[in-house]
Amino acid sequence: MEISAVVIDDELNARQALKNLLEFYCPEIRLIGEADGVNSGFALISQSNPQLVFLDIRMPDGTGFDLLRRFKKIPFKLIFVTAYDQYALNAIKLSAVDYLLKPVNPKELKYALEKAFSQIETDEQLGQRVEAVEENMKQLPKNKKIILNTASNMYVLRLDNIVRFESDENYTRVHLSDKQVIMVTRTLKDFDEMLNDSGFCRVHNSHIVNLSYVASLEKGVVGQIVLLDGVKVPISSRRKEYFINRLHLIS
Repeated sequence: MEISAVVIDDELNARQALKNLLEFYCPEIRLIGEADGVNSGFALISQSNPQLVFLDIRMPDGTGFDLLRRFKKIPFKLIFVTAYDQYALNAIKLSAVDYLLKPVNPKELKYALEKAFSQIETDEQLGQRVEAVEENMKQLPKNKKIILNTASNMYVLRLDNIVRFESDENYTRVHLSDKQVIMVTRTLKDFDEMLNDSGFCRVHNSHIVNLSYVASLEKGVVGQIVLLDGVKVPISSRRKEYFINRLHLIS
């Protein structure tokens, strides 16, 4: 099946590199246009109605978010293409929006395309994801939002409402401050990579805790962390020193 696409990026070399990769590795993608900014990008999308948009985040006349806000709904698949910026990258990961880092890797390109077209979501849901990315890039860590997907729902949650993450093989239980538990099809490793700089700490192979909810650390042969809700979470010996440093405590 042929898929029509456009590339919106102010860097000519970046556009050309992506075009070359698509031509060589993804012949099913038919590029029907390119633009170098917000205004030209909006005009291009409005005229060509592509099924897929590769969109840079920062451009001379605005951001990719400025462009997307011009649409009442987003009637196309979206993949952000951006230079490495840890702050922006964390915001994108938290919001579960498809993205590629420059320079684009062919394997990552194919994976992003497969992911973008395998998930079924409404225009409204994609809009929520995009809004979450933009908000997360502006917010302090405790006010950031994360997108959690289950088989039946998409949850948009503030990080400070999450108490802990608990591994269940290839699934993760997300425990909220209101006692609700959400089961998602992501591994604990995914959340560890995503949240390590956002006030969360992996304390065990099976547990990540929100440091704001830590009440105390029980020291002993087998250490345990006591959370504000009274729940006790095991802490592995090799992670204890790191955990204490994160809390700025004296052992």
